[in-house]
Amino acid sequence: MSYLIQSFWEICLLQKAPQDIPYSRGLFFLLLVANFLVGTLYSGLSSPDVTFGSILLLASIHMLFFVGSLSVLMTVMGYSARIFQTLTALLGTGVIITLLAMPVVLAINYAPQLTGYFGLILLLLITWDLVIMAHILRHALSVSFLLAGLFAFGYFMLSIKLVDFLLPATG
Repeated sequence: MSYLIQSFWEICLLQKAPQDIPYSRGLFFLLLVANFLVGTLYSGLSSPDVTFGSILLLASIHMLFFVGSLSVLMTVMGYSARIFQTLTALLGTGVIITLLAMPVVLAINYAPQLTGYFGLILLLLITWDLVIMAHILRHALSVSFLLAGLFAFGYFMLSIKLVDFLLPATG
């Protein structure tokens, strides 16, 4: 298990690629559940005014959008054989980045006078997450880092629009 955690960390540091993760449907489903649970907890911390039921619904739809959109992208690009390893790498690194972001979100909630500083840290973590996604997609789709970055940024923007649509801001 520590080998896998180390591998996901090395992907976060752009030292390894998704093909370095073993092909395993079991690992994929384990990380799918872990990512869902960590993401739900993160959403609860970052949106304390949203009901738990809404957070669960949002997390479920977001997970379906994540798996579906990336599977479609990889299939259209002709790399459907790489879907499980790619999604496994994205899910594993996503758990790491989300766990790193949780204390920052808690700090924003409990020290609102320092929101600007912690907001900057959160922005850096989001940027790092997009770079990691671009790194993984570059290897998975055999494209340039720039094109992979555009795919990652496009996915990010669509997921924000999905959240805005499902949980419109009030006030």
